Amino acid sequence: MKLRLKIQILFIFMLMFSFGLKAQRINVRIFADTKLNEISFIPSFGKYSIQIEGAKQLLHKTDVVKIKTQSDKLSLSINDSLIGNFKELKFSSEGLMSFFLLRGKDTTLVKDRRYDDDLFVSVKNNGLFLINNLETESYIAGVVQAETWGATTNVDFFKLQAICVRNYLIKNINKHKADGFHLCDGVHCQAYKGRANQVEVIQGAYNSKGEVIVDSSGNIIETVFHSNSGGQTVSSEDVWGKPFSHLVGKIDTFSIGTKAYQWEKYIKIRDWKRYFKEKGVNIKNDSIEKELLNFSQKDGRKKEMLGVSLVQIRKDFGLRSTFFDCQEWGSEVKLKGRGYGHGVGLSQEGAINMCNQGYEYWQVIEHYFTGAIIKRLDEEKI
Repeated sequence: MKLRLKIQILFIFMLMFSFGLKAQRINVRIFADTKLNEISFIPSFGKYSIQIEGAKQLLHKTDVVKIKTQSDKLSLSINDSLIGNFKELKFSSEGLMSFFLLRGKDTTLVKDRRYDDDLFVSVKNNGLFLINNLETESYIAGVVQAETWGATTNVDFFKLQAICVRNYLIKNINKHKADGFHLCDGVHCQAYKGRANQVEVIQGAYNSKGEVIVDSSGNIIETVFHSNSGGQTVSSEDVWGKPFSHLVGKIDTFSIGTKAYQWEKYIKIRDWKRYFKEKGVNIKNDSIEKELLNFSQKDGRKKEMLGVSLVQIRKDFGLRSTFFDCQEWGSEVKLKGRGYGHGVGLSQEGAINMCNQGYEYWQVIEHYFTGAIIKRLDEEKI
Protein backbone atom coordinates (compact mmCIF):
# COMPACT_ATOMS: atom_id res chain seq x y z
CA MET A 1 0.00 0.00 0.00
CA LYS A 2 1.38 3.40 -0.95
CA LEU A 3 2.28 5.92 1.74
CA ARG A 4 -0.22 8.48 0.39
CA LEU A 5 -3.10 6.02 0.71
CA LYS A 6 -2.05 5.19 4.28
CA ILE A 7 -2.02 8.90 5.15
CA GLN A 8 -5.47 9.40 3.61
CA ILE A 9 -6.93 6.46 5.52
CA LEU A 10 -5.40 7.65 8.80
CA PHE A 11 -6.75 11.15 8.16
CA ILE A 12 -10.29 9.85 7.56
CA PHE A 13 -10.16 7.77 10.74
CA MET A 14 -9.14 10.88 12.71
CA LEU A 15 -12.05 12.84 11.24
CA MET A 16 -14.54 10.11 12.06
CA PHE A 17 -13.44 9.86 15.66
CA SER A 18 -13.21 13.64 16.13
CA PHE A 19 -16.90 14.09 15.30
CA GLY A 20 -18.18 11.05 17.15
CA LEU A 21 -21.66 11.40 15.61
CA LYS A 22 -23.95 8.54 14.79
CA ALA A 23 -23.57 7.62 11.14
CA GLN A 24 -26.61 7.77 8.86
CA ARG A 25 -26.79 5.75 5.64
CA ILE A 26 -28.42 6.22 2.25
CA ASN A 27 -28.93 4.05 -0.82
CA VAL A 28 -27.50 5.43 -4.07
CA ARG A 29 -28.01 3.74 -7.40
CA ILE A 30 -24.64 3.66 -9.17
CA PHE A 31 -23.95 3.35 -12.90
CA ALA A 32 -27.54 4.55 -13.30
CA ASP A 33 -26.91 5.85 -16.82
CA THR A 34 -24.89 2.83 -17.98
CA LYS A 35 -26.31 -0.57 -18.84
CA LEU A 36 -24.00 -3.25 -17.43
CA ASN A 37 -24.31 -7.00 -17.75
CA GLU A 38 -21.06 -7.90 -16.05
CA ILE A 39 -18.92 -6.42 -13.31
CA SER A 40 -16.24 -7.55 -10.87
CA PHE A 41 -16.23 -6.80 -7.14
CA ILE A 42 -12.76 -6.60 -5.56
CA PRO A 43 -12.18 -5.80 -1.85
CA SER A 44 -9.77 -2.85 -1.60
CA PHE A 45 -9.53 -2.11 2.12
CA GLY A 46 -11.01 -3.65 5.24
CA LYS A 47 -13.02 -6.86 5.38
CA TYR A 48 -16.00 -7.93 3.29
CA SER A 49 -18.49 -10.75 3.25
CA ILE A 50 -21.04 -11.78 0.66
CA GLN A 51 -24.54 -12.90 1.61
CA ILE A 52 -25.90 -15.62 -0.65
CA GLU A 53 -29.48 -16.74 0.05
CA GLY A 54 -29.12 -16.09 3.78
CA ALA A 55 -25.63 -17.60 4.11
CA LYS A 56 -22.57 -15.41 4.72
CA GLN A 57 -19.20 -16.09 3.13
CA LEU A 58 -16.10 -14.07 4.04
CA LEU A 59 -14.03 -12.72 1.19
CA HIS A 60 -10.24 -12.48 1.05
CA LYS A 61 -8.38 -9.40 -0.16
CA THR A 62 -7.18 -11.33 -3.21
CA ASP A 63 -10.68 -12.50 -4.22
CA VAL A 64 -12.18 -11.34 -7.51
CA VAL A 65 -15.95 -11.77 -7.52
CA LYS A 66 -17.45 -11.74 -11.00
CA ILE A 67 -21.17 -11.02 -11.39
CA LYS A 68 -23.03 -11.46 -14.68
CA THR A 69 -26.68 -11.27 -15.65
CA GLN A 70 -28.17 -14.65 -16.53
CA SER A 71 -31.74 -14.05 -17.64
CA ASP A 72 -33.46 -12.70 -14.48
CA LYS A 73 -30.71 -13.96 -12.16
CA LEU A 74 -27.10 -13.23 -11.27
CA SER A 75 -24.31 -15.62 -12.22
CA LEU A 76 -21.72 -15.54 -9.43
CA SER A 77 -18.08 -16.65 -9.73
CA ILE A 78 -15.26 -16.23 -7.23
CA ASN A 79 -11.75 -16.44 -8.67
CA ASP A 80 -13.21 -18.01 -11.85
CA SER A 81 -14.97 -20.74 -9.87
CA LEU A 82 -18.71 -20.76 -10.60
CA ILE A 83 -20.76 -20.59 -7.39
CA GLY A 84 -24.26 -20.50 -8.92
CA ASN A 85 -27.16 -18.29 -10.02
CA PHE A 86 -29.00 -16.08 -7.54
CA LYS A 87 -31.75 -13.45 -7.40
CA GLU A 88 -29.74 -10.92 -5.40
CA LEU A 89 -26.41 -10.48 -3.66
CA LYS A 90 -25.26 -8.32 -0.79
CA PHE A 91 -21.65 -7.35 -0.12
CA SER A 92 -21.22 -6.14 3.47
CA SER A 93 -18.28 -4.38 5.11
CA GLU A 94 -17.18 -6.13 8.28
CA GLY A 95 -15.12 -3.39 9.93
CA LEU A 96 -15.21 0.27 10.92
CA MET A 97 -13.99 1.36 7.50
CA SER A 98 -14.00 -0.59 4.24
CA PHE A 99 -14.12 0.19 0.55
CA PHE A 100 -14.24 -1.87 -2.62
CA LEU A 101 -13.43 -1.61 -6.32
CA LEU A 102 -15.84 -2.22 -9.19
CA ARG A 103 -14.34 -3.13 -12.55
CA GLY A 104 -16.31 -3.43 -15.78
CA LYS A 105 -15.75 -6.09 -18.43
CA ASP A 106 -14.39 -3.45 -20.82
CA THR A 107 -12.26 -1.03 -18.79
CA THR A 108 -11.96 1.33 -21.77
CA LEU A 109 -15.72 1.96 -21.54
CA VAL A 110 -16.22 1.60 -17.79
CA LYS A 111 -13.38 2.96 -15.68
CA ASP A 112 -12.54 1.40 -12.32
CA ARG A 113 -14.38 3.02 -9.41
CA ARG A 114 -13.98 2.61 -5.67
CA TYR A 115 -16.90 2.88 -3.26
CA ASP A 116 -17.31 2.98 0.51
CA ASP A 117 -19.32 0.57 2.66
CA ASP A 118 -21.82 -1.90 1.13
CA LEU A 119 -23.16 -3.00 -2.25
CA PHE A 120 -26.52 -4.58 -3.15
CA VAL A 121 -26.82 -6.28 -6.55
CA SER A 122 -29.90 -7.52 -8.41
CA VAL A 123 -31.28 -7.63 -11.97
CA LYS A 124 -33.59 -5.03 -13.49
CA ASN A 125 -34.52 -4.52 -17.14
CA ASN A 126 -32.03 -7.23 -18.16
CA GLY A 127 -29.12 -5.35 -16.62
CA LEU A 128 -27.26 -5.12 -13.32
CA PHE A 129 -29.03 -3.04 -10.69
CA LEU A 130 -26.36 -1.72 -8.31
CA ILE A 131 -27.05 0.06 -5.03
CA ASN A 132 -24.25 1.55 -2.93
CA ASN A 133 -25.36 1.67 0.73
CA LEU A 134 -23.06 4.12 2.48
CA GLU A 135 -22.73 6.82 5.15
CA THR A 136 -24.15 10.19 4.17
CA GLU A 137 -20.90 12.07 4.80
CA SER A 138 -18.94 9.66 2.57
CA TYR A 139 -21.52 10.23 -0.16
CA ILE A 140 -21.29 14.01 0.25
CA ALA A 141 -17.50 13.94 -0.04
CA GLY A 142 -17.78 11.75 -3.15
CA VAL A 143 -20.19 14.20 -4.81
CA VAL A 144 -17.98 17.18 -3.97
CA GLN A 145 -14.99 15.47 -5.59
CA ALA A 146 -16.97 14.46 -8.68
CA GLU A 147 -18.41 17.96 -9.09
CA THR A 148 -15.43 20.18 -8.29
CA TRP A 149 -12.07 18.44 -7.91
CA GLY A 150 -9.35 20.00 -10.06
CA ALA A 151 -10.82 23.48 -9.77
CA THR A 152 -8.88 24.32 -6.60
CA THR A 153 -7.29 22.86 -3.47
CA ASN A 154 -8.91 25.40 -1.14
CA VAL A 155 -10.47 23.50 1.79
CA ASP A 156 -12.97 26.27 2.58
CA PHE A 157 -14.38 26.02 -0.95
CA PHE A 158 -14.89 22.27 -0.56
CA LYS A 159 -16.49 22.95 2.80
CA LEU A 160 -19.12 25.29 1.38
CA GLN A 161 -19.64 22.99 -1.62
CA ALA A 162 -20.25 20.09 0.79
CA ILE A 163 -22.92 22.12 2.59
CA CYS A 164 -24.65 22.75 -0.75
CA VAL A 165 -24.52 19.02 -1.51
CA ARG A 166 -25.93 18.22 1.94
CA ASN A 167 -28.79 20.64 1.37
CA TYR A 168 -29.61 18.91 -1.91
CA LEU A 169 -29.48 15.52 -0.23
CA ILE A 170 -31.92 16.53 2.50
CA LYS A 171 -34.29 18.28 0.08
CA ASN A 172 -34.29 15.33 -2.35
CA ILE A 173 -33.82 12.33 -0.06
CA ASN A 174 -37.02 10.69 -1.39
CA LYS A 175 -36.50 11.54 -5.06
CA HIS A 176 -36.29 7.85 -6.00
CA LYS A 177 -38.42 6.44 -3.19
CA ALA A 178 -40.74 4.71 -5.67
CA ASP A 179 -37.69 3.03 -7.25
CA GLY A 180 -36.45 1.60 -3.95
CA PHE A 181 -33.46 3.87 -3.34
CA HIS A 182 -32.77 7.48 -2.35
CA LEU A 183 -30.70 9.07 -5.15
CA CYS A 184 -28.94 8.06 -8.37
CA ASP A 185 -25.40 8.96 -9.43
CA GLY A 186 -26.30 10.75 -12.68
CA VAL A 187 -27.22 14.31 -13.63
CA HIS A 188 -30.82 13.54 -12.62
CA CYS A 189 -29.59 13.87 -9.02
CA GLN A 190 -25.95 14.71 -8.25
CA ALA A 191 -22.79 13.47 -9.96
CA TYR A 192 -21.31 10.69 -7.81
CA LYS A 193 -18.48 8.59 -9.23
CA GLY A 194 -17.28 6.83 -6.11
CA ARG A 195 -15.43 7.56 -2.89
CA ALA A 196 -13.44 10.74 -2.37
CA ASN A 197 -9.69 10.22 -2.14
CA GLN A 198 -8.40 13.81 -2.22
CA VAL A 199 -7.41 14.98 1.25
CA GLU A 200 -8.60 18.57 0.78
CA VAL A 201 -12.02 17.42 -0.42
CA ILE A 202 -12.42 14.98 2.47
CA GLN A 203 -11.29 17.56 5.01
CA GLY A 204 -13.69 20.20 3.68
CA ALA A 205 -16.62 17.78 3.57
CA TYR A 206 -16.14 16.36 7.05
CA ASN A 207 -15.42 19.77 8.60
CA SER A 208 -18.89 20.86 7.47
CA LYS A 209 -20.65 17.88 9.02
CA GLY A 210 -24.09 18.74 10.37
CA GLU A 211 -24.21 22.16 8.69
CA VAL A 212 -26.94 23.25 6.27
CA ILE A 213 -28.10 26.48 4.67
CA VAL A 214 -31.49 27.91 5.66
CA ASP A 215 -33.51 30.96 4.66
CA SER A 216 -34.74 33.72 6.97
CA SER A 217 -37.61 31.45 8.08
CA GLY A 218 -35.28 28.59 8.99
CA ASN A 219 -36.23 26.44 5.99
CA ILE A 220 -33.55 24.42 4.21
CA ILE A 221 -33.06 25.98 0.78
CA GLU A 222 -32.33 24.70 -2.72
CA THR A 223 -28.61 25.41 -3.15
CA VAL A 224 -28.17 25.50 -6.91
CA PHE A 225 -24.82 26.40 -8.43
CA HIS A 226 -23.13 26.93 -11.78
CA SER A 227 -19.60 27.39 -13.10
CA ASN A 228 -19.38 31.18 -13.63
CA SER A 229 -21.98 33.97 -13.44
CA GLY A 230 -20.24 36.25 -15.94
CA GLY A 231 -20.23 39.01 -13.35
CA GLN A 232 -23.95 38.97 -12.55
CA THR A 233 -26.10 36.13 -11.21
CA VAL A 234 -29.68 35.51 -12.38
CA SER A 235 -32.93 35.39 -10.42
CA SER A 236 -34.51 31.95 -10.41
CA GLU A 237 -37.77 33.13 -12.02
CA ASP A 238 -35.82 34.37 -15.07
CA VAL A 239 -34.60 30.84 -15.75
CA TRP A 240 -37.20 28.48 -14.28
CA GLY A 241 -40.20 30.78 -13.89
CA LYS A 242 -40.38 30.31 -10.12
CA PRO A 243 -39.13 32.93 -7.64
CA PHE A 244 -37.17 32.09 -4.49
CA SER A 245 -36.21 34.77 -1.99
CA HIS A 246 -32.65 33.43 -1.70
CA LEU A 247 -32.09 33.12 -5.48
CA VAL A 248 -32.06 36.78 -6.47
CA GLY A 249 -29.82 38.13 -9.22
CA LYS A 250 -26.95 40.36 -8.10
CA ILE A 251 -23.65 41.85 -9.21
CA ASP A 252 -20.86 39.30 -8.81
CA THR A 253 -17.45 40.87 -9.34
CA PHE A 254 -15.69 37.77 -7.94
CA SER A 255 -16.47 35.83 -11.14
CA ILE A 256 -14.92 38.43 -13.43
CA GLY A 257 -11.66 37.43 -15.12
CA THR A 258 -11.67 33.80 -14.01
CA LYS A 259 -11.26 30.77 -16.30
CA ALA A 260 -14.81 30.44 -17.62
CA TYR A 261 -15.63 34.15 -17.54
CA GLN A 262 -15.63 34.81 -21.31
CA TRP A 263 -16.56 32.88 -24.43
CA GLU A 264 -17.26 33.47 -28.12
CA LYS A 265 -19.33 31.72 -30.75
CA TYR A 266 -19.82 32.45 -34.45
CA ILE A 267 -23.09 31.64 -36.25
CA LYS A 268 -23.93 32.16 -39.92
CA ILE A 269 -26.14 35.23 -40.27
CA ARG A 270 -28.56 33.31 -42.52
CA ASP A 271 -28.95 30.62 -39.83
CA TRP A 272 -29.33 33.25 -37.11
CA LYS A 273 -32.08 35.06 -39.05
CA ARG A 274 -33.81 31.82 -40.03
CA TYR A 275 -33.99 30.80 -36.38
CA PHE A 276 -35.77 33.99 -35.31
CA LYS A 277 -38.04 33.90 -38.35
CA GLU A 278 -39.16 30.40 -37.34
CA LYS A 279 -39.88 31.83 -33.88
CA GLY A 280 -42.31 34.33 -35.45
CA VAL A 281 -40.02 37.38 -35.52
CA ASN A 282 -40.46 39.76 -38.47
CA ILE A 283 -36.82 39.88 -39.54
CA LYS A 284 -37.60 42.11 -42.56
CA ASN A 285 -38.23 45.04 -40.23
CA ASP A 286 -35.10 47.23 -40.28
CA SER A 287 -35.08 47.96 -36.56
CA ILE A 288 -35.55 44.28 -35.74
CA GLU A 289 -32.78 43.25 -38.13
CA LYS A 290 -30.50 45.78 -36.48
CA GLU A 291 -31.33 44.36 -33.05
CA LEU A 292 -30.58 40.84 -34.33
CA LEU A 293 -27.03 41.86 -35.19
CA ASN A 294 -26.40 44.34 -32.37
CA PHE A 295 -28.13 42.84 -29.33
CA SER A 296 -26.46 43.98 -26.10
CA GLN A 297 -26.60 43.20 -22.38
CA LYS A 298 -23.89 45.68 -21.37
CA ASP A 299 -26.33 47.36 -18.98
CA GLY A 300 -27.28 44.09 -17.30
CA ARG A 301 -28.81 40.69 -17.96
CA LYS A 302 -32.01 40.45 -19.97
CA LYS A 303 -34.66 37.71 -20.13
CA GLU A 304 -35.49 37.86 -23.84
CA MET A 305 -34.21 38.82 -27.25
CA LEU A 306 -36.95 40.06 -29.61
CA GLY A 307 -39.51 38.18 -27.56
CA VAL A 308 -37.59 34.89 -27.64
CA SER A 309 -36.43 33.52 -24.30
CA LEU A 310 -32.67 33.72 -23.86
CA VAL A 311 -32.86 30.41 -22.00
CA GLN A 312 -34.34 28.81 -25.14
CA ILE A 313 -31.74 30.47 -27.39
CA ARG A 314 -28.97 29.14 -25.19
CA LYS A 315 -30.40 25.63 -25.36
CA ASP A 316 -31.01 25.66 -29.13
CA PHE A 317 -27.53 26.95 -30.02
CA GLY A 318 -25.61 25.16 -27.27
CA LEU A 319 -24.31 28.39 -25.72
CA ARG A 320 -22.37 28.48 -22.47
CA SER A 321 -24.73 31.04 -20.96
CA THR A 322 -27.54 33.49 -21.74
CA PHE A 323 -25.26 36.45 -21.00
CA PHE A 324 -24.03 37.52 -24.45
CA ASP A 325 -23.86 40.42 -26.91
CA CYS A 326 -24.15 40.21 -30.72
CA GLN A 327 -21.97 41.79 -33.38
CA GLU A 328 -22.02 41.47 -37.18
CA TRP A 329 -18.81 39.73 -38.27
CA GLY A 330 -18.70 39.42 -42.06
CA SER A 331 -21.14 36.68 -43.06
CA GLU A 332 -21.51 35.64 -39.43
CA VAL A 333 -22.86 37.00 -36.19
CA LYS A 334 -20.35 36.97 -33.37
CA LEU A 335 -21.74 36.12 -29.93
CA LYS A 336 -19.44 37.44 -27.24
CA GLY A 337 -20.54 35.96 -23.97
CA ARG A 338 -19.80 35.92 -20.28
CA GLY A 339 -20.25 33.15 -17.77
CA TYR A 340 -20.86 29.41 -17.91
CA GLY A 341 -24.08 27.76 -16.77
CA HIS A 342 -27.59 28.87 -15.84
CA GLY A 343 -26.29 31.70 -13.63
CA VAL A 344 -28.60 31.03 -10.66
CA GLY A 345 -27.25 30.77 -7.13
CA LEU A 346 -23.60 30.13 -6.37
CA SER A 347 -20.89 30.75 -8.96
CA GLN A 348 -18.22 28.11 -8.35
CA GLU A 349 -15.39 30.16 -9.82
CA GLY A 350 -16.55 33.24 -7.95
CA ALA A 351 -16.72 31.23 -4.73
CA ILE A 352 -13.19 29.89 -5.26
CA ASN A 353 -11.96 33.44 -5.86
CA MET A 354 -13.61 34.63 -2.63
CA CYS A 355 -12.06 31.77 -0.64
CA ASN A 356 -8.64 32.48 -2.13
CA GLN A 357 -9.02 36.13 -1.12
CA GLY A 358 -9.57 35.09 2.48
CA TYR A 359 -13.34 35.26 2.82
CA GLU A 360 -14.84 32.74 5.26
CA TYR A 361 -17.00 30.01 3.75
CA TRP A 362 -20.12 31.40 5.47
CA GLN A 363 -19.47 34.82 3.91
CA VAL A 364 -19.40 33.22 0.45
CA ILE A 365 -22.71 31.48 1.09
CA GLU A 366 -24.35 34.66 2.38
CA HIS A 367 -23.09 36.53 -0.69
CA TYR A 368 -24.60 34.15 -3.25
CA PHE A 369 -27.76 33.10 -1.39
CA THR A 370 -29.64 36.24 -0.37
CA GLY A 371 -30.79 36.24 3.26
CA ALA A 372 -29.46 32.72 3.86
CA ILE A 373 -27.43 31.59 6.87
CA ILE A 374 -25.67 28.43 8.01
CA LYS A 375 -27.30 26.35 10.70
CA ARG A 376 -26.21 23.19 12.51
CA LEU A 377 -28.59 20.26 12.38
CA ASP A 378 -28.97 17.28 14.63
CA GLU A 379 -27.82 14.47 12.32
CA GLU A 380 -30.86 12.43 13.30
CA LYS A 381 -32.91 14.76 11.07
CA ILE A 382 -30.94 13.83 7.95
